[in-house]
Amino acid sequence: MTPTLLAQIWFAIICLEAALYVVLDGGNLGIGMLSLVPQPEHERETIMRAFGPMWDANETWLLIAAATTYGAFPMVYSIALNALYIPAFVFGVGLVLRVASYEFYCSSGQRLWRFLFGVASLLAVVGQGFLLGGFISGISIANGHFAGGPLDWATPVTALFTLGIVFGYLVLGYTRLINFASYELSPNALLQLSSATVIAACALIAGALLLPHANYLYFDRWTVLPSAYILYVIAACIAIVCAAFAYNVLTKTHVRELYYLSMAIFALGFVGMIVGVYPYILPPNVTIFEAASSPATQVFMLWGIGPILPIVLVYNYYIRRIFRQDGPEY
Repeated sequence: MTPTLLAQIWFAIICLEAALYVVLDGGNLGIGMLSLVPQPEHERETIMRAFGPMWDANETWLLIAAATTYGAFPMVYSIALNALYIPAFVFGVGLVLRVASYEFYCSSGQRLWRFLFGVASLLAVVGQGFLLGGFISGISIANGHFAGGPLDWATPVTALFTLGIVFGYLVLGYTRLINFASYELSPNALLQLSSATVIAACALIAGALLLPHANYLYFDRWTVLPSAYILYVIAACIAIVCAAFAYNVLTKTHVRELYYLSMAIFALGFVGMIVGVYPYILPPNVTIFEAASSPATQVFMLWGIGPILPIVLVYNYYIRRIFRQDGPEY
């Protein structure tokens, strides 16, 4: 296999791993944030029980994505972690505190740990928003090294993307509870779900429109073939899924399918973002071919990590299959 093909294969693998983490763990993060919303105590208990036991299976994708990125594209670590150290720190603190607070809550049942669980979930989501905003806004690079400041990521674009991700994950959390936990919706639940959806969509669209227009590659992709065709098809699919989502919410029919529709919107949006920045892995400066490790390393990783991916897929499927039954316990 040529170095070009190897870089493309690993880029596709890492994008798949990241997308699976966002789509699958996004619902759990949304559930965590919902634990902070004022509501009856029995609904809080339902929310906390619905979080486990699938969260550890979901986070496996995050660990694999981090490991494969380090091996396949080491330059991303050396540049991105310097540029986005603060967002990565916020994200990491949120993940660690979320796991610890949930385990302590399961053992003690104290409200303090439940509150910290919600705060940790919010921190993890905000950290993700900071990271995405910093990546999309562009990283200052000179001679293969980060050439900016520690707060370059703190832009209006980052703020809007963070707001969009927070409310987007709330939508995933609401719909996951409806689908997997037989969550009894309060009279205003669908209204709250609709409001969160509108806020998420408006924030993400506004953030995209605020991206630098001059020499920014994402806007060029809408005018260059074949990426233009792909992006228009993705946009049309998102519009169709959004229409189905809105119809089900307004008519209160097939509400259990809202979770799959919201996951489809996230997945399509993620694919659109990848198409918009390809072949750049640190837009708009470093391509996957420039950041790739040696072909020997990438081939070795294919033999080492390649078999792990189907194993993790089967593991995730098994966990979700075992614990997908309805009832207040899950």
